[in-house]
Amino acid sequence: MNTIEERLEKLEKLSDSIKDSDLGIEEAMALFDEGIKLVRGIEKDLDAMEGKIQMLMNQPDEEETEKAGASKSKSKTKKANSAKPELELFNFEPKSVSHE
Repeated sequence: MNTIEERLEKLEKLSDSIKDSDLGIEEAMALFDEGIKLVRGIEKDLDAMEGKIQMLMNQPDEEETEKAGASKSKSKTKKANSAKPELELFNFEPKSVSHE
């Protein structure tokens, strides 16, 4: 599998090809379709990374776990009542693709 960076580079090249050349509509559409597939794959991978980061950041360290001892039930109740994660690193909203 290609890295995110490699796929972003490929996406830039596709975009440049569509903008800079005298492609026929079919060729441009094929490149656009390939670009959309790349974007969706990149978004999926970034979402997975964000989830992993949030999970790691919200894990208590060993020292906190030992200190929590008696107040463990309070913490569980608090987490159960909380709809949002304790730490939100990214608020990523995909940008819409303009059709220029």
